[in-house]
Amino acid sequence: MLTDISVAIDLEATGMDPVRDEIIEIGAVKFRGDTVIDRFQTLIRPRGNVSLAIKRLTGISPQDLQDAPRLPAVLPRLRDFIRTAPLIGQSISFDLDMLQAAGMVITNQSFDTFELATVLLPELTSYSLVNIAASLGVSIDGQHRAVSDAETTMRVFNALYARADTFDDATLERLVEMTKGNREALSRFFASLLRQRRADGELAGGATIGAQFLTQLSASMQTGPEAQFLLPRDRPQRLESTLSERPISYDDLDAALAPGGPFATVMPGFEVRPQQRDVMHRVAQALNEGGQLLVEAGTGTGKSLGYLLPAALHALERGERVVISTATIALQDQLIRKDVPALLAAAEAADPNGPNASLAALRDLRVSVLKGRSNYLCLRRWFVAQREAPRTSEQAQLHAKVVAWLQQTETGDAAELHLSPEQRGYWSALAEDEGACVPSQCIFHRRNQCFLFRARHRAEEAHLIIVNHSLLLSDLMARHNVIPPYQHLIIDEAHHLEAEATQQVGYSVSRTQVTDLVRRVIHEQAPIGIAGALGSTASLLMSLPGNSARAAAADLQSHLLPAHERARLADDLTTRLFTLLREVASNDGENSGYDRQLRITPSLRRDPTWHGVELLWDELLTTLIPLGDDVRHARRLLERLSIDEVPAVADLQVELDGVAQDIEELRDRLNGLLSQPTSDMVYWLATRQQSGETSVSAAPLYVGDLLADQLFSRCESVTLTSATMTVDGTFDYVRDRLGLPDADELQSPSPFDYRNSVLLAVANDVPQPGDPGHQRKLQDALVEICRASGGRAMVLFTSHSALQATYRAIRRPLEEYGIVVLGQRIDGSPRQLVDRLRANPATVILGTNSFWEGVDVVGSALSMLIICKLPFPVPSDPVFAARSELFDDPFNQYAVPQAVLRFKQGFGRLIRSASDRGVCVVLDRRVHSRRYGETFVASLPECEYFTGTSGEIAVQTQMFLDPAVQLARARMGMDVPTLRNADDLDDGWMQEARQPGRKESNR
Repeated sequence: MLTDISVAIDLEATGMDPVRDEIIEIGAVKFRGDTVIDRFQTLIRPRGNVSLAIKRLTGISPQDLQDAPRLPAVLPRLRDFIRTAPLIGQSISFDLDMLQAAGMVITNQSFDTFELATVLLPELTSYSLVNIAASLGVSIDGQHRAVSDAETTMRVFNALYARADTFDDATLERLVEMTKGNREALSRFFASLLRQRRADGELAGGATIGAQFLTQLSASMQTGPEAQFLLPRDRPQRLESTLSERPISYDDLDAALAPGGPFATVMPGFEVRPQQRDVMHRVAQALNEGGQLLVEAGTGTGKSLGYLLPAALHALERGERVVISTATIALQDQLIRKDVPALLAAAEAADPNGPNASLAALRDLRVSVLKGRSNYLCLRRWFVAQREAPRTSEQAQLHAKVVAWLQQTETGDAAELHLSPEQRGYWSALAEDEGACVPSQCIFHRRNQCFLFRARHRAEEAHLIIVNHSLLLSDLMARHNVIPPYQHLIIDEAHHLEAEATQQVGYSVSRTQVTDLVRRVIHEQAPIGIAGALGSTASLLMSLPGNSARAAAADLQSHLLPAHERARLADDLTTRLFTLLREVASNDGENSGYDRQLRITPSLRRDPTWHGVELLWDELLTTLIPLGDDVRHARRLLERLSIDEVPAVADLQVELDGVAQDIEELRDRLNGLLSQPTSDMVYWLATRQQSGETSVSAAPLYVGDLLADQLFSRCESVTLTSATMTVDGTFDYVRDRLGLPDADELQSPSPFDYRNSVLLAVANDVPQPGDPGHQRKLQDALVEICRASGGRAMVLFTSHSALQATYRAIRRPLEEYGIVVLGQRIDGSPRQLVDRLRANPATVILGTNSFWEGVDVVGSALSMLIICKLPFPVPSDPVFAARSELFDDPFNQYAVPQAVLRFKQGFGRLIRSASDRGVCVVLDRRVHSRRYGETFVASLPECEYFTGTSGEIAVQTQMFLDPAVQLARARMGMDVPTLRNADDLDDGWMQEARQPGRKESNR
């Protein structure tokens, strides 16, 4: 810990904007090590009002601030308290900015516990002060009050200092060096630790691959990596068939699930669910007999364990690998961190000599997670990156994170790192890349140190491999050379498969991509002159001894000037081409999300302007082809010299091969996009609103045949499952879209009692979207209904612009009733908003895309779900528009089923446990007024259904969620919608005839 006196500081304010918002509390703690020397605490009376959200967050009310001093009277005392001491804070830039806006400029050294934690605790998913403290075992006395947060920050800082003290001197020196000049606070932090501790330089946790790599880094940068890396080979053996043909026994499955059985022993609250047993039996049947199976398993079914147990039993018994694919990180994490450990724990609890002998055998089960190559750190590229100092602050912080992370990682997986959007861009230069990796020429691969191939080797011995849809389809496109061979496939979250396949098969090209590729070939760079792959190859050849190298250098030198001229011409032609494409896109495109999109139709290609596009592409093509020839020529020159053992040569050979391949791919793609389209692809132009950059894109018109021919047909069994696969009770839509006409099916309903736990209410007085008065009435309805529920609500939108407009309109009216309104991208991330809802249910969250699925709030904190608009696809979307043309009735056959599946996903956010209870309100009258609305309602579980005005819905909501009404309802055995108001609790129980609106079951 630091021996200097330091000050931990924290502010509470009316908001996050230093210009508009005001400080309402300051807390500071002066300390040396673990010893508190003094404290500073004061409330501050602001000029403006304190919002309800801030009052709820901090517990500071306007009454508390009435007698508090004004800020100018406080600042001199604060300055005298901190003097010249280093300042410690959680996201301290906010505190410093707020003080500076108030007139107090602070030049003290400062350390940010948030920044330090992202480097030293890469495994965290959230870097709030509470989460950091919890991960470090730091106790918390209070939250969101300045002095208590300052004291927590002090303890967190000391714990982070102790964590960094486990690094050896060489690692600390690397951290100091790479953060110097860009991340000075980080550099000072690690330098201070070095000054205090120069002895005891052993590296803690040195058994990890990353740590062993790091301890050798300094020396290897001087002598080359070959002599330094002597890690043992530990390549696992491939999974081999046991030759057993014993089928999975339904009795074994039932015994595992039995009351008092192994799962009941290790999983508190575990109960036998007939629906889960049905899923297990059908998945087992598919594995035993082969074939294709579609399973819709409603919320609460326990489908993850439903397919995981039979898959594990089959894989272990027969030695046949089973691949499980998910769409979201959340489900991957659930499988790896919750379901698989529960399965293995049940196996440990099972009696190997009793009815659960098969389950007990799963103690030998091997499970592996495999991701796409861009998720893994490439040691070769990381090693090369260490030769240059980071260029930006974000790059410096990323490199510091990687150095610290290498102390503990066994996987090299970027998911273990907390990366900002900017750092993700720099990560791509460190990650494994298809064009930058030739295993036979990589020293790290030959010595089994490559994180990617170590993951693939682990997958080769695994019984179960958990992947995501992206990797599953990348493997398909790469002719199945990424995932080890498998015969059985289980696809969870299968409703995402078509969209992911569309993205994987499709592609996009922008001006930046073309110019960056040309620069990779050759460009001018001071002071070295000609750079890029060709320039680097020429420089290398000139540095090598021998007549052959000199001749090769002279040969390549003769190509450099013409190649440089071609590159300059290519850059000019690319700019002109994409400028013309942007003009074409601006003539007729429609706004969609953040892009302006225009589908490239045959009629557009006949337009005279498009003829100009084709002419420019022809000119650009005549420069790209010879540039590719120059790259291949340079590659041949290196190959003839037979100097592969020189590391720089191997790196250049990989780069030249990658550039040549990328030029070929670019040429083929732009040919299809601009001059030689095919009938099975959709093409369009898109212009980003923020940057103005135009790209040209392509996607497959239909992916069902591709999936059927190249994925499903090569497997003995395929199970596709999701909570949302049927539309109006049938799998017809999914069968058609995914190419599964003959698949067996199982529709397993949720075990939850929706009939008695959910009220589905449709407002009939809100004008249709797009009609006059729609937005105003929507806002009024939200205020009225959310007042009735007392918050506890999540409101789903289909566009962020609608969310923002609604947020501005309803925030203050609801705050007057003690209800906080939080908006996505306005008040925090989805995780932060959900955490605040859990902490204070008198809250309404407004969310868009990411809130329609994956949000899981159990209990009464979320008792109201409001869907503002049916989630129909955007009609102008090029892919949707092109696919619609394949249907006789595109709206009912294509648009409605897509919207229904999305609608079901949104509805599924409401009830997450058997004890949950809630109201789902739909403020889109088309559910009631249009014939297709029946399909939406009929696709949901059976629940009470009410149609009426938004005012009537507010009354029904209040009655439905009122505990007293619930008790009366249970006693009298009557349906909640028969209650008109609170007076009905005393009399008029049977006056249902007076009830306005329409109530019934949605069945």
